[in-house]
Amino acid sequence: MGLDNKILIAKLKDNDASAWREIVNLYSDRLFAYALSLCSDRELSSDIVQHVFITIFETRHNLNPDYSLKSYLYRSVYNKFIDDYRKEKSMSALHEQYYFMLNQFVTNTSDEDLSMKLKKMNVIIDKLPERTKKVFILSKQSGLTNIEISENLNISIKTVEGHITKAFKLLRQDVKNLKL
Repeated sequence: MGLDNKILIAKLKDNDASAWREIVNLYSDRLFAYALSLCSDRELSSDIVQHVFITIFETRHNLNPDYSLKSYLYRSVYNKFIDDYRKEKSMSALHEQYYFMLNQFVTNTSDEDLSMKLKKMNVIIDKLPERTKKVFILSKQSGLTNIEISENLNISIKTVEGHITKAFKLLRQDVKNLKL
């Protein structure tokens, strides 16, 4: 028989490994099924559940024994799914703009013209504000994710997204002015 909610949370706060195992054993499969029902992606569902368990472990001292742990876990899975969905949606729009811009350069262009345009584009990128340029290069030329960039530069993910948006805005203006 499972431990009572209050006892389970109290033991978890006391760093009792058996309480942690009990929570994982009780809820991991259920939370995975719930996450899978939200996104229909096994890998993403697994990542969401792992993230929720890590967050619970890191914030175990803040858990309130008067609240249902089960409800908290399910709500955490839902919130993580929504956060990931919003980030993916906003980033996909930015990536579409970037690829559209690249496609404009490549379509119907000779190798010589393309080389010239790429040089001009690099000059425009070099004109970006230093921090924005660094984030843009890490994202688009080095292929780092926003999370990796945020950890690498010790800035928030929102700040990374802001720099990328700013870079696209400035690049779009300069490209229109040069009529590449």
